[in-house]
Amino acid sequence: MTGPASMVGAGWRRGWGRDEGGSISPFVVIVSLAIIMLAALVIDGGRQLNGKGRAIAYAQEAARAGAQAVDVTDPRLDLDVGLALRAAGEFCAQARAADAQLVVCRPNITTINDPAGTFRAVTVTAEVESDAILLGIIGRSILRSSGTALARPVSGISEADSGKVSTMGPPSVGPPSPGAPPSTAPTSVPTETMEPCIPRDEDEDADEDADGEDPGEGDDDGDDADGDDDDDLEVCPEPEPGSD
Repeated sequence: MTGPASMVGAGWRRGWGRDEGGSISPFVVIVSLAIIMLAALVIDGGRQLNGKGRAIAYAQEAARAGAQAVDVTDPRLDLDVGLALRAAGEFCAQARAADAQLVVCRPNITTINDPAGTFRAVTVTAEVESDAILLGIIGRSILRSSGTALARPVSGISEADSGKVSTMGPPSVGPPSPGAPPSTAPTSVPTETMEPCIPRDEDEDADEDADGEDPGEGDDDGDDADGDDDDDLEVCPEPEPGSD
């Protein structure tokens, strides 16, 4: 007896025996590898540039530390070689102790020919190592970055650091004009004269005394003399409102 159930079972048995094999397109493989290499360029390339900057910074700071060792007995203020190497070496030791990725920090002394003469300078070579993230799949697991710097003491500027020549001359300052310097004081000072006068309070008291004086009493000669002097003076004017 053949029914729907037996037909489904026969179809399932025929499908089980089919070939399920397939293939991947070469385009997918190429695009996948390109994406991985682009990611490696962005990630590990950025780490490489970062290590390069750190190596240059370590070299510059170590060179500056060594350039501080100036031989003060030399009129040209040249380097003291022993002290310069020691100072740069101490900075390198401290930097390597603080940063395990700094594997090389080596100071040295070189000679520079300057228009003012021959001088010595400190050169430092630094190298930083970091682990790669994606480049390890092609066999490059370590990223190495190096940097070099030079420094020396300079007692004066012999030329512009940028190499540009100024087209403007120095400002000219003329000599002072002959004669006495101009005076800033005012030509005349206003003066105010003070005229003597009798205060108004005293004048009122004198009027009251005159009204209450007895006609039969005589005045002393000294009082008359004083009265004559006071009669010659005028009464002080009233002060204006708001004035002291």
